[in-house]
Amino acid sequence: MKNLELFQNLCIYGNVYETNHRIKKTEKLVDWTEENFKYVDYNPRKKIARKGLSITSLNGTLSGIPDLDSLYEYNCENNTSYTELDFTVPTPVYNYPCISYALDPIKDCISRTHIIKLQPGGFFPPHRDTRGVYLESFRLLVPLKNSNPPKCNFVLEDKIMNWNEGSFYFINTCLMHYIFNSSMSDSYILVANVKLCEKSVQYVTENLKYK
Repeated sequence: MKNLELFQNLCIYGNVYETNHRIKKTEKLVDWTEENFKYVDYNPRKKIARKGLSITSLNGTLSGIPDLDSLYEYNCENNTSYTELDFTVPTPVYNYPCISYALDPIKDCISRTHIIKLQPGGFFPPHRDTRGVYLESFRLLVPLKNSNPPKCNFVLEDKIMNWNEGSFYFINTCLMHYIFNSSMSDSYILVANVKLCEKSVQYVTENLKYK
C-alpha cells in the first residue's frame, strides 16, 4: 500500500497541476524531432491518426516496439509481461538539452516516456490508465505544440484542460480522460511515466508552480 499512499500525496494538491519544471522553446524541440527522427504509428493495430517518438525504450532504439504499442495487447499476443517500468533506456531524443536537464534529477525513476503526435482527427477515446489498487507509476505531461482548445481538447472527467506549453503537469490519469485533435495541424504532447517513489514524489511536490 506504500505506493498508493505516495500517489495520494501527489493528489493532495489536485488531480492536475503545473510544476516549475519547463522545456523552453517547445516549437524548436518539435522541429528538431521532425528533422532528425521518424515518428512511428502509436498502437498500430488501431487505424487512428496518431504517432509517437520514444524518449525511453527497452534498448534505447526508436522502433516503438513495444513501447508505443498497447502493452496489454502486445503481452497477450507475445506471451510477455512488460509494464511501464520496463522501458528505462534513454533514446537519442532524451539527449535534447531541455529534456535531459528537466528529467536528469529523476533519471532513475523515468520509465516509458515519449512524444505523442496527434495528427488532424487523431484521438484517444475515453479511458483510464490504471485499474485496481496497485499503482507503480504516475504521469507527467508536457504540452508542446497546438495542444490547447479549440485546436486540441484534452478532457479530464468533465473539464477541458488549458495548458501553458512547455510546463510539466502532474495529472491523475486514474480518472477518465480523452483527447481529440480537431484542427488541421499536428498536436504534440510529451508523456512521461514516472516510477512511484519518494524521490519522484518530492520532485513534483517540492516544485509546485504556486506555493
